[in-house]
Amino acid sequence: MRSIVYCTALILVLGSNASAQWARTPDNTLPRTPDGKPNLAAKTPQARDGKPDLSGVWQSDINPTALPPGVQTVESITGFGAPRYFVDVTADFKPNEVPFQPAAGAQFAQRMQNQGKDDPAAHCQPTGVPAITNLPIPFKIVQTPGVVIVLYEDSSVFRQIFLDARKPVEDAQPRWMGYSTGKWEGDTLVVDSVGFTEKSWLDRLGHTHSNAMHVTERFRRRDLGHLEIEVTIEDPKTYTRPIKYTQKATLLPEEDLLEYFCTENEKDIEHYR
Repeated sequence: MRSIVYCTALILVLGSNASAQWARTPDNTLPRTPDGKPNLAAKTPQARDGKPDLSGVWQSDINPTALPPGVQTVESITGFGAPRYFVDVTADFKPNEVPFQPAAGAQFAQRMQNQGKDDPAAHCQPTGVPAITNLPIPFKIVQTPGVVIVLYEDSSVFRQIFLDARKPVEDAQPRWMGYSTGKWEGDTLVVDSVGFTEKSWLDRLGHTHSNAMHVTERFRRRDLGHLEIEVTIEDPKTYTRPIKYTQKATLLPEEDLLEYFCTENEKDIEHYR
């Protein structure tokens, strides 16, 4: 049986309430139900160019019961749940069927043995793509015809997804967030990201990746209040076949992001053993 106390539990506490900073301002453009609440099942909004408008403040859906057997959950420590793939991007695989390359499997086993103490997020480093979208912390999408900007409350970092057919710079310096380009396929925004640092973890269990990782995300807004992000991780240096999952997120209407930096008032690292 495995038991992990997640070092990133503090993130859940500091990032869980976007309404604490901003006074709520009613959005008169939102369709509403008869009781006056925003109608999250209303039609998907359209941008001026006719594409689905992904803009808004979103938070990944929590599924605290869908965790690996024997793992001590974030919910049991903090009272909060956690999105399924925040904990384990391979949660849809059967036990012992994760398609590790041998060296990657050994590295993952070592991280499990260390009980997450080497998690970059536990040392106030960025979470990285694609894991940052799986956090139970809000993120904000700002959509324009030429670029989609994603602002993350976690560490106040950002991504730029360029829609102008540019190519990533060859041999560019590896980044936590990678280099992202996108294109529309019907009502779905398809985002390709490369150029990642090997320092980031794919989840809090410690699944690894190499600098050859290629991440494809397919963003689809089903209606006003629900977003689906289908993620494909391809990394032949680490896995013998792609890892795929779909992260769902829900709109936080009339909310906005907090400023959050892990290093402010941080008191945990000095106690790590």
